[in-house]
Amino acid sequence: MGLISWLTSVMILAALTVQAEEGPHRFSVDLPTGWQQASHVRLVLKGVTVAGGQPFKLRAAAIIEGAEPVILGSAGIVGDRSVGSAPRRLPTLLIDVTRPLSALADRLVTRPTITIRIEAVDGRNVPVGRLDWSAQTVRLEKGGHN
Repeated sequence: MGLISWLTSVMILAALTVQAEEGPHRFSVDLPTGWQQASHVRLVLKGVTVAGGQPFKLRAAAIIEGAEPVILGSAGIVGDRSVGSAPRRLPTLLIDVTRPLSALADRLVTRPTITIRIEAVDGRNVPVGRLDWSAQTVRLEKGGHN
């Protein structure tokens, strides 16, 4: 692989990656065609990097202009004290968003995308301060079993 090809690959990967940062992240996610009729809809986070030692949840909420955020669901991350605070990579996290997304169908009928806020929270849903995490890609996927 030539240097230019390698640099181009690195730049593309960097553009797709949400940099590890504290606080909630916002994503503009495409709504899959026919999602309203799907038996299941999942939020798929690929290439997630988290701090190793602390357990927490990633909680997703739909952000709709002029309304309060609507909680879509969450996924628990088990802490691994053996790695201390070293970053860990999780290949895929799935969050079932079928019911809450269906409840929003009338407000999303004309929209091709939805804004989703994902934040790290503890077991009582209190935002976890000073916790870095990132995801390479975030998308909605229909079908399958949750």
